[in-house]
Formats: sequence, C-alpha cells, structure tokens
Amino acid sequence: MEKSFVFFLRTKIISGVGTIKEIPLELERVKAQKTMIITDKILREKTDIVSRIQEFLDGKKHIIFDEVKPDSECSIVDKAYKIAKDNDVDSIISVGGGSSIDTAKAVTILYEKGGRIKDHPGVYLLSKETIPHISIPTTAGTGSEVSHVAVIKDEEEKRKLVYVDFFLMPKVAILDPSLTVSMPPSITAYTGMDALTHCIESIHSTANNPISDSFAIHGIKLIFENLPKVLENPSDLVARQNMQVAAMMGGAAFTNAQVGVVHAIAHSLGALYGIPHGLANSLILPYGMSFNLPECPRYKLVGEAIGITEKDEMKSGRKAIEKILDFIKKIGLPTTLKETKTVKKEDFKKIAELSMGDPSIISNPRFAITEEAILEILENAWEGKIV
Repeated sequence: MEKSFVFFLRTKIISGVGTIKEIPLELERVKAQKTMIITDKILREKTDIVSRIQEFLDGKKHIIFDEVKPDSECSIVDKAYKIAKDNDVDSIISVGGGSSIDTAKAVTILYEKGGRIKDHPGVYLLSKETIPHISIPTTAGTGSEVSHVAVIKDEEEKRKLVYVDFFLMPKVAILDPSLTVSMPPSITAYTGMDALTHCIESIHSTANNPISDSFAIHGIKLIFENLPKVLENPSDLVARQNMQVAAMMGGAAFTNAQVGVVHAIAHSLGALYGIPHGLANSLILPYGMSFNLPECPRYKLVGEAIGITEKDEMKSGRKAIEKILDFIKKIGLPTTLKETKTVKKEDFKKIAELSMGDPSIISNPRFAITEEAILEILENAWEGKIV
C-alpha cells in the first residue's frame, strides 16, 4: 500500500440488550442540565421506546420534539432548533432511524451557525463540538449513529442537502437491539440494504483504506448472515444485535472512505419521490456496481465476503453482483425501478441532473461519470439489466 490515509471515529459505542440504562451516566459525563429528545410521532405513539428512555432519565429535565418526518426536512430542523434554544437545551438524545439522528445533527450545526439549516450545506462546517448528542438508533442500517454526515431534504426545492463534519459524529451511540424488534419487516429490509450499500460503496470508493475495508468486509458478512434471520424471526436478539453492529461498521466505513454513484442516485430518488433511502440504495446497488465493475477489481473483496471463491477479479465481481441481486429478491424487495410504480422514466433526465450535483459521486471508482452514464444506470435499473 502506497497511500496516506486518516481513519477517524470519535463516537463511544455501547452495544447490548438493555444498554439504554447507560443514558444517565452518559448525560452526567457531559454535565447535561436539560435534554431534548428528538424523535418521530409514530415511534412515540405506537411503541413504548420513548417512554422507556424517559424512565432512565432519572428525573432530569427534558423536553420531547417528535415532529421528525421519514425524510429529515429543513423546516423541521429549524423548528427543533428554535424550541431547543428557547428552552435552554444543552444536550440532545436522538431516538429513531436516520431521519431523527440526522435532524439532531443538523440542530447541533445551528447551535454554532444560527439562521436556517438550508443556508449551511457543505463540509467542515464547525469549529468545535457544539452540544453533546447521544444517538439511540431503533433501526439497523443508516449508520448515522456514528457517521459524520447529515442529509436533510429541502422540501421547497425538492433536493437533498448534505452536511459533512467530523464534529457531527454523536458523542455516544447506544445500540440496544431490543429497540429494533418493533421495526416492520419492510423497514428492517430497507435499512439492512442501506447498511449493505454503505459497506460495498466504502470498499469501491477511491478513498478506501485498510481500516475502512476491514469494517466494511465484516459488515457485509454480518448482513448476509443476519438480515434473513431477523426477517424470519424478528425477536432474534442475537441477529438484531449483529445487524446493529453491521450498520455501525458500515457507518464508520463510509465516514472514512465515502460512497459513490449509488448514493448519488438514491439521494435523487428520495428527493423526487420520497422513496425510503434504504430502498432507493437497494434499487440502484446492483446496477451501479455493474457500471463500475470494469474499473473496480476491488469488488473481489465483496465476493470473498459473501463466499465467492472465484480468483479472477472481474468474474468474482460479476458473481458478487448476481449474488447481491438474488439476496435482494430473497428478502422480498423489488429489483427494478419499474416495479416501484412510483419512478417515472420521463423524469430520468431530472434524476441524472440532480445526481451529478451530489457530492457522493466524487469518490466513485469509475470516475468520468456523465449524465449519459447515469441515464444508462437508470435504464438498466428500470429493466433489471446487468451489463
């Protein structure tokens, strides 16, 4: 290996059944006086997760903001920040999927920047940690609980805004698998594919490094072994914990190695149609890999992680793509854009334009990407064609 690299992970990770009991100690360590819980109404009203967390706050002052939507939106972030400031909040606990965690991250940005969140997209935004953030994921996929990225939807302009800074990494991530048991099967599958995409794209990224590779490879193994198990038996806490660990490893991997064209297109599909991010990644992953394969011998690492013994790099990569496509079918997700009944072919040019402006594309292994190339990926994803 002849390149320099940096691997950064500032988040303390606490994993295991019942680990939400660690919340009071972690709040004491940051000298929190008043906490805001950021979550969504469905999680708060349809499960006992938020009330269970409140029980562990030991009477500490806290308020709840439960207006997060499936896609984090700028107006919601701005509202949460105003409420937090008006109530002298000095720490945040995010509870939920990636949208709740990303909303919390975006609120921490406004603690330094002020104004509206849509005015601050970009990289290296902060001079220091603003307020402590404890992330408690109730899904297993986004990796946002350890990542340095927040993705927020500009609902007015129908595009996704990306915020990147190592200070966005939560202070603590509590991975309690018992909190993921109530996930519907569809969300379990979507978020699992999100984690798989993070792992694979961090391997193919031009910014890959040996440490991110090790996280990603082990994450892929865990997902292939455990995602079918939790779909078959949602109460399997061992498999649930393994999926949470895989998601965390994928988050740490892509934080340090970045992603690629699959995420660029997935962000655009989410912005235009509201397709869940994990599903959007799943729909594009095999076809993005197929596009990259001629310039990505590293897909052999993916093949090895899922049991492919082919020695030739291109053949191994091809078999990996085919096996991933079969895996997507096995967990009951669609494998073509046509099947969604939501995506429209006449929008392909708009999708391609949005994708070209997404920063995820910068580290894609097949570097010279054009609108025409993205249109080709979309056409193949529409028809289910691996080239």
